[in-house]
Amino acid sequence: MDDDSTALRPFRAGYWFGGFNGLTWMMTFGTPMVLLLEHLGATTFQVGLVTSSLFVLYPVQVFATATLSRLGFQRQMVLAWSVRAVFLGVPLGIAIHAPESPAPWMPGAVVAAIFGFCFFRAWGVACHVPWLAAIVPDRVRGRFFATEQAVTSGVGVFALLGCAGLFAVLPPYSAFRVVYGVALFGSVMAVANLLRLPAGPRPPPSPVREMGPELLRLCLRPGLFRQFLVLTAVGAIVGSSSISFTIYFLKTETGIASSDILTFTAAQFAGSILATWAMRRFIDRIPIRRFFQLSVMVSGLLYVFWLAVVLGVPGALDFVLPAFFVVGFAVGVNGAAHMTFLPELAPPLKRPIAIAVFGAVSGVLQGLGPMLWGLMLRPAGDAPGVDAPSFAVFFGVGIALSVVSLGLLRSLPDTRAEARAAV
Repeated sequence: MDDDSTALRPFRAGYWFGGFNGLTWMMTFGTPMVLLLEHLGATTFQVGLVTSSLFVLYPVQVFATATLSRLGFQRQMVLAWSVRAVFLGVPLGIAIHAPESPAPWMPGAVVAAIFGFCFFRAWGVACHVPWLAAIVPDRVRGRFFATEQAVTSGVGVFALLGCAGLFAVLPPYSAFRVVYGVALFGSVMAVANLLRLPAGPRPPPSPVREMGPELLRLCLRPGLFRQFLVLTAVGAIVGSSSISFTIYFLKTETGIASSDILTFTAAQFAGSILATWAMRRFIDRIPIRRFFQLSVMVSGLLYVFWLAVVLGVPGALDFVLPAFFVVGFAVGVNGAAHMTFLPELAPPLKRPIAIAVFGAVSGVLQGLGPMLWGLMLRPAGDAPGVDAPSFAVFFGVGIALSVVSLGLLRSLPDTRAEARAAV
């Protein structure tokens, strides 16, 4: 066993947390949720609202830092993760009720429940990266996050393959009952593993009155924080909603079965496993911009492929399965690099507020995209579906922004000692 593995041994509960948390995450924000909304007759705007809810509630993180010094990282995250699980009762209850003709209020109730879930998630996630950055040694931080994401993606593959089997052999509502029962189980086990991690030091107080000035200072002052914020926002204009709308398009416009779409999504997480497992030994020693550049280049090529699918290029649909695998590769590389680099935006004592501000501002910007695109992509009338010409514009914008992002990434510095030495 190498020195890095030995250094990470006390934090293995974090991998288990990532796995069980991923189990809940796949069901709540992954393909099953899109399929449930489609089954209930939701519009693209409502799909966009669910996608954006994760992001538009990120500002809650800023105010959540005010209670960190009183509760500590561990207690606050455990409380938030416990309460958020309650909101999973709404989709589970609808699945148990199994209405043959869904009432008009049902899609709205699911959307509202997801907003409640995301509110308490945001309250707890204000602890996540600062807590782990405080307890995991700096020299293996990237390896920890890459391994955690590989575990999460691995759980996602098996969960979604299981879902594909469920939707292939069970009626929709029976399958949804199992899905959301498993999501609740994942929530309970995630909390149990949070309690096994070292509590870490309590951060200093972050008075509410100082949050406004700190937000303005971080966002307006030239520096690494603002540079990384701009990069994240540019990438998210299309990236934050491309997967959800692509799944919705495939389900409503191509006639692909739900079980097949779940298999595609499982391939996506298989791609993430490959990416994060392959990069875990190198991420702490290679300049971080290399990983972001790789992710952006792959994403740009994917936008070209999805544009071909939307335009009806013959044979394009035959390559959807490998395309989802490549999507997962790009998401895995970007996710591990993002989590590794976030703590570099501020010194240790300022990390909770800096990361919360970053999440709040970037989250709002990312959340507006799915809502606005959801309105733009709606076809004429009230029937579910996607307007193909507008969807083609969506991917055209994604291609252009990928080129812009590659230009911006050329000047992204890396303050980590070992990675900087490799430049």
